[in-house]
Amino acid sequence: MRACRSVSGRNVTGVLAVTALCVVAGALAHSASPLAQDWKQPASKDFPLAGGSLSNQRYSVLDKINTSNLKRLSGAWSIHLENGAGAGNMEATPVVVDGVMYVTTFQQSVIAVDAKSGEMKWKYRPDSEVRTGANRGVVVAEGKVFFGRRDNTLIALDRQTGQLVWQTKLTDQRPAYTAAPPVYYDGIVYIGIAGGELGVRGHMGAYDAKTGKEVWKFWTIPGPGERGAETWEGDSYKYGGAGVWTNVAIDPDLRMIYFGVGNAGPDTDGRNRGGDNLYTCSVLALDLKTGAYKWHFQEIHHDIWDQDSASAPVLADITYRGRPRKILIHAAKTGYLYIFDRTDGKPLIGIEEKPVRQEPRMKTAKTQPYPIGDAFVPGCAERLGSYEIGCLFTPFWETPILIFPGSSGGNAFAPLTFSPKTNLIYVPGNVMATLFSSKHEAWDAIKQGFVTTGVGEGFFRPEGVQRSGTLTAMDPTTNEIVWQKKTKYPMGGGSGLLSTAGGLIFHGESDGNLVAYDIRNGDELWKFQTGAGANAPAVTYEIDGEQYVAILAGGNSLMFSQRSDLLWAFKLGGTVPEAPAPREPPLVQPARTPTPAPNR
Repeated sequence: MRACRSVSGRNVTGVLAVTALCVVAGALAHSASPLAQDWKQPASKDFPLAGGSLSNQRYSVLDKINTSNLKRLSGAWSIHLENGAGAGNMEATPVVVDGVMYVTTFQQSVIAVDAKSGEMKWKYRPDSEVRTGANRGVVVAEGKVFFGRRDNTLIALDRQTGQLVWQTKLTDQRPAYTAAPPVYYDGIVYIGIAGGELGVRGHMGAYDAKTGKEVWKFWTIPGPGERGAETWEGDSYKYGGAGVWTNVAIDPDLRMIYFGVGNAGPDTDGRNRGGDNLYTCSVLALDLKTGAYKWHFQEIHHDIWDQDSASAPVLADITYRGRPRKILIHAAKTGYLYIFDRTDGKPLIGIEEKPVRQEPRMKTAKTQPYPIGDAFVPGCAERLGSYEIGCLFTPFWETPILIFPGSSGGNAFAPLTFSPKTNLIYVPGNVMATLFSSKHEAWDAIKQGFVTTGVGEGFFRPEGVQRSGTLTAMDPTTNEIVWQKKTKYPMGGGSGLLSTAGGLIFHGESDGNLVAYDIRNGDELWKFQTGAGANAPAVTYEIDGEQYVAILAGGNSLMFSQRSDLLWAFKLGGTVPEAPAPREPPLVQPARTPTPAPNR
């Protein structure tokens, strides 16, 4: 590991070139004492978790930046994190604790930055070349920075120096990889592995924060004799998917963790895995100390549409029909919200099992769950050329069918936000259809992966498909839309949303703009050009009485946005000007390229 210290200053172009000098980093000028903020409460001075708090509400009580003074918001500082290289998705949420910001990159670096000045404090890089790719961030606790490296290694770094404290291998499954940000609570670090479409058997794990030792592991696909094993045909459970793409939510009072589970594998071939295929495309609740099963709800039975339940769940306490209720809200690629009583997993408003069209060769499920309420994206594809058109749960075989919501329709993984001031949930959506045909695959034990055995192509977005999005405010007591804005670019697979007590919603746009919306109606109030696709989650924090907003601008393959490695911070009266605008992403799908894997 190398710890690198910045030796250059800001320039006034809005783009800071950082020359890294590799040295042994000195201690940060901030205390490593126990964290003062109660992580059960909404974010305030710090932004300590990818979800802002253990509930994943991504809401901050800070209000010094608000609708009355927003026009004064401008760049405070910006830096390059990887010497200007921009070759992979930048999806991390900056975590801010005691005035220091911690962020990860597609090159699997972890970087500590003075959150007031933008000075780089230290930089961790693996000693050897490791798998690169999207990473969604860190958590800081017990004097350490915890990070799930892409090669399925959980890393603990010294918070003061960036030096390696310990590392733990999460799995030996060759196709697996890790992208999720870890979450810490009461001495335990929680993180899952991904790679379901490649033949991984997913799991969620808990690890001792002091040593890295595994405390418990829950297989997200049950084995023989375990609850749900009967939902898998033969030995298909061994490579059936169910990866965990993002962070858990935690209710310390109920002693449960909650998370979404990914697609089945092979993802567009259901021939050899008859049954509902638990716990793919589900929300799972486990005992946070033992990993024991508590409850689940499967949003898609026997998934053949690659519609993994990848989004992080949101916890909220509301009044429903005159009674206080503890709820969980989850958004899916189906275009629906699923709202549960999180104490027992029972639907709050209602979810109806309805008969759906069948394809016996794919062993499709006879019924699928439809939440009572409004969808936040359209339910059917628009006509394109001579393709057959399909809606949610339309099955397919070898003849391609254009289906919406598609493999990245609805909410793919972009985080939601819940405001306790409005008691509404705000949802970013993708409006993008996908062309499906069955790609026949079989498990190859020698290669430890799927091999193609038939003529189907699986899924991709064909040339000419419209690409847009939705920004929707929904009432969790009715699951109905309060207001909705159609957006120029897709929103459900990128930055996600941040809400504040100042009456604002922040979102990073694919054209490089960080945008602030009025939380009352979704009207655009302010924007600032960052110079690259701002497709990572925004955060807000406070230092020395000043409120800041920060975001990575590094692009994303699903969004076709401009790549870079920029980290920006903003404050009222900031003096760093906007960057030159990057190229605009297409509004229709361009000529076919290999299907991007936005949450892989």
